[in-house]
Amino acid sequence: MSQEPSLQDLILGYCQQVGGLVEPPAYGIYEVLLPDDVAARWGFPAHQRFLFAEEEHRAVLEGSATQGSVATEGSAATLLHYGHPLVETVVEELRRQSANGLFFVNNVRLEKPGLFSVIEKAVGLPNAKLFPVPDAVERRRLYHYVRFNFKASLIADEKRELILPIWMHLQSGYPVKSDDIERLAVLDVVNQFKHLDPAELAWLPRPPANPLSEEVLHPLLERARLAARIALGDTLQSLEKRLRRFLELDHARLSQYYDDLQKDAEKRLQKADADHRPALEAKLSAIETERQAKLADVVQKYRLRVDLELVNLAVIAQPKLDLKVEIKKRTAASQRQVAWDPLRHTVEPLACDICGLPGEELHLCENGHLAHAACLAPQCVECKRTFCQKCAESLQNCVVCARPVCVHSLARCPECQRVTCHEHVNLCHAANGEPQRIQAASPEAAASLEKAAPAAAPVPTPHGAELAARRKAAKKRGIPKARTTSVKKPVAGPTGDYVDIYFGAAKPLVSAYVMVKKREIAVRSWELTDGGIAVYCQCGNWYCREDGLVYRPAPDGQIEAQIMSNIRELMAEYHVPEKKLHFYRVVGEAVDARRLILTGRWKDPAALEAARTGFDNLK
Repeated sequence: MSQEPSLQDLILGYCQQVGGLVEPPAYGIYEVLLPDDVAARWGFPAHQRFLFAEEEHRAVLEGSATQGSVATEGSAATLLHYGHPLVETVVEELRRQSANGLFFVNNVRLEKPGLFSVIEKAVGLPNAKLFPVPDAVERRRLYHYVRFNFKASLIADEKRELILPIWMHLQSGYPVKSDDIERLAVLDVVNQFKHLDPAELAWLPRPPANPLSEEVLHPLLERARLAARIALGDTLQSLEKRLRRFLELDHARLSQYYDDLQKDAEKRLQKADADHRPALEAKLSAIETERQAKLADVVQKYRLRVDLELVNLAVIAQPKLDLKVEIKKRTAASQRQVAWDPLRHTVEPLACDICGLPGEELHLCENGHLAHAACLAPQCVECKRTFCQKCAESLQNCVVCARPVCVHSLARCPECQRVTCHEHVNLCHAANGEPQRIQAASPEAAASLEKAAPAAAPVPTPHGAELAARRKAAKKRGIPKARTTSVKKPVAGPTGDYVDIYFGAAKPLVSAYVMVKKREIAVRSWELTDGGIAVYCQCGNWYCREDGLVYRPAPDGQIEAQIMSNIRELMAEYHVPEKKLHFYRVVGEAVDARRLILTGRWKDPAALEAARTGFDNLK
């Protein structure tokens, strides 16, 4: 009986991984030359001859009667099987290694016409504008995600453990939601974009040349730990609420118990004679000491502790398009790299320079930093300049009204060197050499003053007689009538030029791309899941009636017709004729197809029946 092929792949593959040379088999024998350090570590000679099938080993030995050379080789060959010392050594060495992985996303199209316009619409800048950088070109580069798998242990009166995956954006340093990535990405172990350079890191002051070095992964791990604790927020909140309730109950129970003991001892102490009083007083003291110890034990019992242990990590490399843009306002400017994700068809958000988290709307600081509104410092009351919390040293408070004033607008007294706003100049030493304190009006008070202010006088309007005179004069002049021309009624809704359909056997997914001048304006996908055919749509509409719907799979043999019906509805929505429909089958790369041909799970009766059952069970 022959051994399983997996044992042969395991041993020979690991020998090559540690630097050994493996010759092609001759007479069923694999010749392997191991490095000297590996051979010494394993305790075997560096030159080995391996056999993995008993029949081949027996045939080689039986051939010794007729072929002496083969017999010599066969007699020196080692038959490897489960339980062999060499196999056990390799397995034990592999077991000690971490189960980390490196994967690549190759199912993307690195094309996005009009990238700057897309970025301009996606990036929100309340106090600045986006401008193209002269001579800046779109670049195709490798970006990375790092998935940290933590084992979270929640320890209190009982221990709970769970696996918590955290996805981090390596180039930007912030956590990302992985739902779309896991749904759309097809992970591969072969990099088809080896010619692309990795993108530089934007969150480290001096990033190393290798983005996957320990200098990068260690600080990224600390950020991932912080993100993991934030992700556990709801779980920890409910658990802490339960623990507080149990603590209150146990605290009340123990207090009642020791109160009863104390009352009983005090009653006995009142009735005791002088000889027994010292013993009872000592007992009262012991009761109080024991009470405090028990209460401390209960507090310790219900104190929640969170331990995060890194189990392993996976690095996912994906090519993206990026473009350098300039964010500018009147007094400041900053250049940033903005990336387009061709997998999710979105512009990646820029990161806040203060908290490191992404933001849909970021403010440009006077020193070129981008910050959330919550990460800004108070605004200058004089010039209204915007500063972030990193630039708080550029702001000082007026010694009179305590309002913030920036270094560009403050007034410094030449006598006392105190800082004031322009409204309170010369009041910095008006109270016997000390500042005259004036409390600034609160926003509520300012609003009430605005309401109490007298309304502006209304603009006079013409009286009825004056209006009639104007109409009469206009009638005498004979105002010509506007010419009526036939205007072609526009088609309601967006219009596409053609629709590209992509499908393959690797994943039960059909994707439709609505194109206009080689630019996609909508993407709609249909995926066979355990709960039915799920629809995902990215069409740019604020509300899409198809996005998020789930359809019940049609009977066997009618799946293509069901998907084609949905595709035709999409074409009707974008006014694309039937002749402008193109099919592409993804087999490593996109290949032209005449029609939609579904394979894999789409044609698996068990998978379809499971999807129908899951759909029927949806509530």
